[in-house]
Amino acid sequence: MVDHRKLDETIDPDMICLPAGHVKPNERLNEALKREMMEELGIQVNEMQFVCKNFYIASNGEKQNAYCYHIVAYEGELVCKEAKEIFWEDDINNMSLDIDRKTLEKMRELQK
Repeated sequence: MVDHRKLDETIDPDMICLPAGHVKPNERLNEALKREMMEELGIQVNEMQFVCKNFYIASNGEKQNAYCYHIVAYEGELVCKEAKEIFWEDDINNMSLDIDRKTLEKMRELQK
């Protein structure tokens, strides 16, 4: 599942990318993932698998460590709360960001 970011976003506007968010101070990674997925997609994450860590420089110049997870199990209906739209995408070449293509390639390797 990917999101199409709104045109007025300050970071990576109008891009097709994996849902993401920031970790708050003193917040654990798994807590941040659960909070962000509830905020952005309206789902409760029940099970997740670590995929990889990537370094990324966003379109606004912000340097980020991206901790990428595969959501294995969740509850609720997917709802587009923050993006322009959300949809399922099978072709990783349609992703706007190289970091997301690398993450999806790594996830496919882990599933073999």
